[in-house]
Amino acid sequence: MLTARSGIIAILLSVLTQLSRRLIGIVSLVILARILTPEDYGLVAIALIFLNFIVVISNTGGVSYLLSRETLTEEHVMTNWSLNLMLKGGLAVLMALSSYPISLFYDDARLMPIILVLSLHLAIGLFNSPGMVFKLKNQELGAITKWQISSRVITTGITISIAVIFETYWALVIGQLLATISEFFASYIIAPMKPRFTLKNFQPQWEFSKWVLPQSIINFFRSQIDAMFVSITFEKATIGAYTSMRYYADLPTSTFITPLGGPLLTQFSQFKNNRSYFQQQLQVVLFYMSLITAPVIYLMYVHSYFVVDLILGEKWVQYSELLGIFAFFIIVATLNNILSQVVMLRDRTKLLLGYSIYSTLVQCILFVSIDFSSVYELAEYKIALDVISVCLFFIVVIGAFVGKHAFGSLLSPVLPAIVFIYCSGYVAFLAVPTVTSVWQLVAHCAITVGLFSIFQLVLMLSLKQVHCYRYTIRLIQPIWRKCTARFIS
Repeated sequence: MLTARSGIIAILLSVLTQLSRRLIGIVSLVILARILTPEDYGLVAIALIFLNFIVVISNTGGVSYLLSRETLTEEHVMTNWSLNLMLKGGLAVLMALSSYPISLFYDDARLMPIILVLSLHLAIGLFNSPGMVFKLKNQELGAITKWQISSRVITTGITISIAVIFETYWALVIGQLLATISEFFASYIIAPMKPRFTLKNFQPQWEFSKWVLPQSIINFFRSQIDAMFVSITFEKATIGAYTSMRYYADLPTSTFITPLGGPLLTQFSQFKNNRSYFQQQLQVVLFYMSLITAPVIYLMYVHSYFVVDLILGEKWVQYSELLGIFAFFIIVATLNNILSQVVMLRDRTKLLLGYSIYSTLVQCILFVSIDFSSVYELAEYKIALDVISVCLFFIVVIGAFVGKHAFGSLLSPVLPAIVFIYCSGYVAFLAVPTVTSVWQLVAHCAITVGLFSIFQLVLMLSLKQVHCYRYTIRLIQPIWRKCTARFIS
């Protein structure tokens, strides 16, 4: 029987797993980036585009369907396993057969063995123990968490060792394969259950999955169409740099901002029909997100050259401008996350599908109609289009679900963040004109963030009648009192 305590433990274990895997992934990527070349990353990135496409179009939402059942039976689980075997198995074979034509299209014979190995990686994952779903359903995550963390450490160590010894892109490919093999054996150790082919529960599962597949495919093209265009238009080193810089720029969002933004709105879902209260809480969310994102975007943009040189190494420096451009994608990802939750709270998921279709189409038109002179120009157009699209989505969502009168209230705490971060950065450059060392970088960041915080605090104290400022002051006051009491005593 599931309890609140087991639910909390499950959440904590999930957070621990995601955070640990993310940190290990960041460390490994930094090390591998110093060993391998942008061309190595570009070669593997091309193959991964096809692998990720296969994964997406074979995503039936089966796990979500199984976990949402009030009572989970063996027939449910085995039918889901059988559906995956047919769909993903067929697509894995198709991917393997396509390896030669793909290598001819990109005029690089090295792609064929890479795609064949990734097809094997996809096929092995089909035969994992079906019993793992019962562990997830019962929130028995202890063994799964231990395995995921230890497996990530071991496979990352092997991947780095191969890269150090042989200095080859195969380190990235073998790392993917080893993770899948580890998952296969661990599934039978943690939750042993012999697979059995059956389609007894096919109809209800397909009724659920047939709406998941179109959304998944559209979202894939929406997120990957620029990488696909770059892979066709530019050389492999540029492809590797483009995909890598986009990934690094997304780390603050995926690691911190998105996890923070989720609970803030979810806890207010019971008040979604109270527009006044919901508007106030949404203002708080946007204010807190602006406090986090404004300094991150600014510092990533102005210090992209030094950060890339320091962390990734000299061979990546020529592409550092991409990191600065992609920093603005934090705006897009943050607003997308918040607005999507608002739409889902209102049970209007069709609007999300419409937004995905619109975003995909305008990107297709952009890439087909403009002859880009460089990958930097492409990235600038891509980010500008994404920012405009999400701002239009913001206008539609807020106008429909909160009210046109809410725009001033919601934007009033966000716009000062833009002014304050610019002024803070200007003063920081007066104090530290050049950044050529780690200490200068730390000093510049400390001055910028410190002044930004002071400006925001002064504004909060001056405009206490604004809900988000009043709400924040109430949160700070107990902490301030405790700190001053300890200091005095």
